[in-house]
Amino acid sequence: MKINFKSTLALMTGILLFALATIPVSLFSQPINSESPWNEKYDFIYDIPPIIFHYHHGVLAGSYPPGQETAEVSFNDVSCYLGHVCLCGAGGYRISQIATDLMKGTEESLERDEFTLISSRDHTVSDVIAYVLGCSRRNDPEKNHYFIDETMNAPKRVYHYYIGYHPQKKAVHIVYNKYLLIGNELMDKLWKVELAFDKDPDSIDQADKKLYQNTMVDMVEEVLLGQKNGLFEAELIDYDEFLSRISRLK
Repeated sequence: MKINFKSTLALMTGILLFALATIPVSLFSQPINSESPWNEKYDFIYDIPPIIFHYHHGVLAGSYPPGQETAEVSFNDVSCYLGHVCLCGAGGYRISQIATDLMKGTEESLERDEFTLISSRDHTVSDVIAYVLGCSRRNDPEKNHYFIDETMNAPKRVYHYYIGYHPQKKAVHIVYNKYLLIGNELMDKLWKVELAFDKDPDSIDQADKKLYQNTMVDMVEEVLLGQKNGLFEAELIDYDEFLSRISRLK
């Protein structure tokens, strides 16, 4: 039997084109790597608006497409930076949002890396704020833009952050009353679970693990989207007062 390869090829091509034509267009419109790396319980994080910054070094480096001079920092970026979705990331991102909203007003996008941060505690929350705002920590006091001042007295799980934006000579003071989320007693319990897990994951029973995970989801959502009264207190402060605080830490 003699096979007509041209006819066979044409037939196969026609079948393939017909099959492709019947596939919904939406399947081709999905972005590459569109699946979230996080548990679907955290899908609400994609409703959080990004913080938009201007960044003059990005312009100089030619990083942006023609006509663009801004970049976004999203909560998903923070989660990728930390390697997981967590309460510290949520707190740091929300504080960064509050600070930039207060200082921006009706002005154009703020310049990333023109901020200085003073935190009352050396912890991940302040690391996230420094990451979002571009506050670098340097040994040289004159070049340092990320200070820790643990001399600030505050009740348990009450944290203070002073953030200055130098181009506009503006500064804010933000208080994070973290204990209001679920109370210190439950937070102490969760902290013990975390410490035990870090030491020996098998030592945690399923009930405590489930409690930790479910509470974490609820707290992250409350910090990012909730309206709990008093959780964050924020106000603009005198810029010279902010500078005096920095001078005491240098």
